[in-house]
Amino acid sequence: MHRQWLVSKTNAEFLRYLSQRLSISNAFSQILINRGLTTQEAIKEFLNPSLDNLQDPYLLPDMDKAVQRLKSAIRNNEGILVHGDYDADGLTATALMVSTLRSLGLKPLYHIPDRLKDGYGFNKDTVEMAKAYGIGLIMTVDCGITAFDEVLMANALGIDVIITDHHEPSMAGIPDAFAVVNPKREDCRCKFKELSGVGVAFKIAQALLQDSSNHSDAYQLLDIVALGTVADIVPLVSDNRVVVTHGLNAIDRGERVGIKAMLEASGFSNREINTGLLSFSLIPRINAMGRIANASAVVELLLSDDMDRAIMVASELDEKNRERQRIEGTVYQEALSMLAMQDANGVIVLSSENWHPGVIGIVASRIAESFFRPTFLFSIKDGIAKGSARSIPAFHLYNALEKCQQLLIAYGGHKQAAGLRMQSDKLHAFKRTLNSIFMDSINKEDLSPRLNIDASIELQDINLNLCKEIALLEPFGTGNEEPILGARGLEILYPRIVGNNHLKMKLRQRFHTVDTIGFDMGDMLERLQDTKVDAAFTPCINNWEGGQSLQLNLKGIRPYVD
Repeated sequence: MHRQWLVSKTNAEFLRYLSQRLSISNAFSQILINRGLTTQEAIKEFLNPSLDNLQDPYLLPDMDKAVQRLKSAIRNNEGILVHGDYDADGLTATALMVSTLRSLGLKPLYHIPDRLKDGYGFNKDTVEMAKAYGIGLIMTVDCGITAFDEVLMANALGIDVIITDHHEPSMAGIPDAFAVVNPKREDCRCKFKELSGVGVAFKIAQALLQDSSNHSDAYQLLDIVALGTVADIVPLVSDNRVVVTHGLNAIDRGERVGIKAMLEASGFSNREINTGLLSFSLIPRINAMGRIANASAVVELLLSDDMDRAIMVASELDEKNRERQRIEGTVYQEALSMLAMQDANGVIVLSSENWHPGVIGIVASRIAESFFRPTFLFSIKDGIAKGSARSIPAFHLYNALEKCQQLLIAYGGHKQAAGLRMQSDKLHAFKRTLNSIFMDSINKEDLSPRLNIDASIELQDINLNLCKEIALLEPFGTGNEEPILGARGLEILYPRIVGNNHLKMKLRQRFHTVDTIGFDMGDMLERLQDTKVDAAFTPCINNWEGGQSLQLNLKGIRPYVD
């Protein structure tokens, strides 16, 4: 697919000033500026993520009410039910909250809804369960912000509800719960509001524990927080950057039995711990349970102190992930076949009675990435279409769904991902309405993916020191993507395919030559006919057999035009 190459540029005088003042390269200065880091203080704080810089949890709305109610439950040894969600964010939030309450002497129950039987979110069955067990307080994590009827039912039964969530409140406001802790509320005083569900739960833990003798216990949960935060693809800046940085260090130390067991079962126990490793190893295995089975075992795993039991559960996660991959592959191929017979210029809306509802979200993500169009996939059963949606940067899914709500039974989510339900006979009307909204809200330029290049550079200026500077920006993720640099007028030397379809070659500019690899880019080999090309890449250090060498990880390549 054609991509727009956009190269960032800054006033040359300011660039030189920052480079000289901080004794860093011009390229690294440009990378920092592109991230909005233009002062020494901001740069120092970003490059040294400190727990001391975390926002005060009491800036979140209703935090004081939630903490006081929980402290009352602790004093009176009340029963508490923690209601979570079946994705990695909700599962880690559940484990974190249960662990916190246990450390304070309580024995909370927890409930993870079944995707197929219960659907998403806080539901009335959970309220009835709490009543049956004589529980007087329900606490939601990563859900509940639109649970108006469920909260009213709980109130009528004399059960208090504390909602902790990070999803967008509906236009109707917020439920009449005892407390609603959500950074997306309009009255939130936090400067940074893009917390994950487990991030909000961590704020509760911070507030509960900061005045107790267990003050440091909240920080002992950062490995769990890192898992859920990376899984939820929230911006890795501000608080998220801090908790993920320290959480990755905790995972690397192997302090939590359940995470250690997952790494061993998946064959990644000896790998460097970073966000990429979590994204392609642990997180898919955690999510697989919620997609095709009951995910309560994940909470058990994260809370376990028994290595033998943890290995058994981690192996089950590994097997469920392989099953998920098989199911996903079938759905993906069927979706592509449907697309081949229709126009994919607008919003993509596909449905089937044969699709497993647990994998349609991840298939929608793959299609949205491949075709660069908002994608809605629906699994139909008994006249009800359950859907998952993924978007492109310029199209706000949640706002669009609000404009379609007369066609929907329920919906929720974010700018880039959402879930929804509707009568299946309304799918055609939904697609027409959605396409109208889409065409009115985007420009032609929005329909081509962009390759954002941090700086144009000469190969002679790429060295190991620059790679070490770039490494200071880790952990990478949404909002703090791995930097991409570009160079023009390069010669390609010795191109070939290595490994599993990787493009290996050397790039030369005048007298400077650098080894280059393009992962999963072997299909481009036949198209490398130009005498000179432009290349976009990330410089890195290749550690091999005890030595270090410079390598470019290729991100894009195009013909050179003088």
